[in-house]
Amino acid sequence: MTEPTPLPWDTSAGNRFAPYTSDNHSATLWIISLLGLVYVVGVLLIRLFVKMKVLGVDDWLISASTVVAIGEFVSIYLGLSKGLATTTNSGHVEYLAKAVYTSRILSIVALYLAKCSGILLIRRLFVREDRINTLLCDLSLGFTIICGIASVFAGNVGCPSKASLQQHCDGQIMRWSIVTGLDVVTEIIALILPPYLVWQLQMKTSFKLRVITAFCFRIIVIVVSILYLNAWISYTNGPPSPFLVQPVLMWQQGLVAWGLISATIPNMKAFLQSLSTNWGIDLGYSSNAYGTNAYELGYLKRTGATPSATESEMPFSSHARAIGTKFKTEITTTIRERHVSGENGSIGSHGSQDLIIRKDTHVAIESERATASSMF
Repeated sequence: MTEPTPLPWDTSAGNRFAPYTSDNHSATLWIISLLGLVYVVGVLLIRLFVKMKVLGVDDWLISASTVVAIGEFVSIYLGLSKGLATTTNSGHVEYLAKAVYTSRILSIVALYLAKCSGILLIRRLFVREDRINTLLCDLSLGFTIICGIASVFAGNVGCPSKASLQQHCDGQIMRWSIVTGLDVVTEIIALILPPYLVWQLQMKTSFKLRVITAFCFRIIVIVVSILYLNAWISYTNGPPSPFLVQPVLMWQQGLVAWGLISATIPNMKAFLQSLSTNWGIDLGYSSNAYGTNAYELGYLKRTGATPSATESEMPFSSHARAIGTKFKTEITTTIRERHVSGENGSIGSHGSQDLIIRKDTHVAIESERATASSMF
C-alpha cells in the first residue's frame, strides 16, 4: 500500500497568509479590505464604460472618491503588514496608529466625495431650467460639503496621530456621534431628493418607482454608519490597542466600499441594456450605443388647442384615397449630443444616461396625383 504523497505546501495555521486565532484577527480585516477594493474599482470601471461618451462632473467626482478610497485601503494594508489586528505588534504601535489615523481621514473624504457625486447626478438627470429645483440641489450640495469638512475636523482634530492606539481621544464617543449624525442627515437628503424631483416628471408611475429604487440602495449606508458608531462606542469603552480596534476598521471598510458602490448603482441599468444591444437581444427600443430609451421628457404646461395642427396630423383621409393620391413617407432618426435648455430640455431617461443625448425623429410626407390610366 503506497503512502499518501505530502502536499507541496504546509497547511498548518502558522504558515497561512492571515490565520484567525485568539491573538490574530487580521484575517477578516484582510478579506473585507481586499474585496472592498476589488468591488469599488470594478464598479467604477463599469460606470466609466457605460458613460464613456457622456462623462460629467459627477463621474469625475466618483473617480476622485475612488482614488481617495484606494489610499484608505492601502493604509489598512500597510497596517496589516505590520501587525494590525494582532497582539504581536509591540514594535510598530506608532506606525499602526498613523496608518489607522490616515485611514480615518481618507474614509470621510471618500464618502463625502461620493455623496457630492450622487447629488450632482440627481441634478444632472432631473433638473434643467427649473430654478427652485436647481437651488434645492445646489443647497444640498453646499450643505453636504460643509458636513464633510466638519466631519473631518470633528473626528480627528485634537487626536494625536502617533498615540491614537495608546490612548483614546478626548470626547471620542461624542466626536463620532457627530460624524455619524452628519453622515445620516446627508444621506437622508440624498434619499429624499430623487422621489421629490422624479414625481414631477410626466412619466409612468412604474418608471418613477424604478428610478427611485435605484437611489434607495443608499439606505444601507445609514445602517452601516450606525453600526460603525456602535463599534466606536464599544472600542472606546475598552482599552485602546491595535488588536481591539479591528471591529471598528471592519465597519469602516464596509462603509467606504458600499458608500462608493451605491453612488454608482443608478447607472447600472444602462450597462445591462448596452450588453443586450451588443449581444443582439431585444429588451426594448434601443437606438444608441447604450441601449437606452432616448425619449425626451419635459415639464408640461397647458397651452391653447390648435385645430389646424390637429387636422394636419390626419393626411390619410378617405377622400385622398378616393382620388388616387399616393403618399410617400420618409422617416429619419438622428441621435445627437447637445446642451439643451428651455422647456424642451431633456430631464430624464430610464437608464440614467446623460440627458444631453437626444433622439430627433423627422417625418416627411409627400404625395403625388395618380395618372388617369392607373385609376381605371
